[in-house]
Amino acid sequence: MKPVRLFALALLALALPLAAQQLQIASDAAPTPGNGTFTATLGLEYAAVGDQHLLVDMYVPDEPGLHPAILYLHTGAWVTGDRDPGASLRQARRGYVVASIDYELAPKSIYPAQLEDCKAAVRWLRANAARFRIDPERIAVFGASAGGHLAALLGTTGGIADFEGVALGNAGYSSRVKAVVDFYGPTDLLKLDSQKAACAPPLDGNSRLLPPSLLIGCAIQLCKEKTELANPINFITPDDPPFLILHGDTDCLVPWQQSQLLYDALKAAGMPVSFHLIPGAGHADAKFDELGNQQIVSDFFDAFLRGPEKATRRRAAKR
Repeated sequence: MKPVRLFALALLALALPLAAQQLQIASDAAPTPGNGTFTATLGLEYAAVGDQHLLVDMYVPDEPGLHPAILYLHTGAWVTGDRDPGASLRQARRGYVVASIDYELAPKSIYPAQLEDCKAAVRWLRANAARFRIDPERIAVFGASAGGHLAALLGTTGGIADFEGVALGNAGYSSRVKAVVDFYGPTDLLKLDSQKAACAPPLDGNSRLLPPSLLIGCAIQLCKEKTELANPINFITPDDPPFLILHGDTDCLVPWQQSQLLYDALKAAGMPVSFHLIPGAGHADAKFDELGNQQIVSDFFDAFLRGPEKATRRRAAKR
């Protein structure tokens, strides 16, 4: 079996004991998992690259009115994966529109194609907001593993024209997001190998045959300048959205230090950021699906996508 396939399969099979470093978030919203209903519309085209049709699955709450939306970015080491909405789907039962997308995969497509696809998807959501009852001012992104990496980039590269990919459509709409949830995503690809855990696969993480180099299109240590363009930390600015980061402290595939780097950089810039290191959790571990961790995610979305509007509505209902 080729090293790249071994590594990718390992990522799919799996997805510093520090105290959680977190924002103080209070929420009076419905508890996870929620009990609302939603309607799924699958396989809609949000953009096309040559003869490749990029698709989105939409999960729209049946409750009337406008809803905040969550763009979900799948796992798969940038080389595989599908539109399974993963942990984001429960939010559709809590009153959020969930949009789970395809994005271009390496090695056929190299970075920043994947980021451009994500930005195109956000623009498409805004262009189709009325159709799916989305509040275009309240769109967040949620990604896991490779999707977490892209979610972080989507959060920190707002307004950078070189990553916009306007040829993919809906150029008149913004691709900015209002909040970012990053589950165990890599950040600094050049440090992945040096930070890897003792339980990591016995592979050279800098090899041109492994996913990070396939994503960038070259052996990452031999094209450092290009690789740095895929590091969300390098684009942090004061107008970036709030971040929620979750990572396991026994992750054998993406070192937890990758999330620590992102947290430290966001915190140093004065950004709202919360980092939860999950004790005993590996990559894509079932612990991320425990009720307490579900609630952390739900409270974060409620705080930054519902916020004062929901609190006001709740107070009015109690009078």
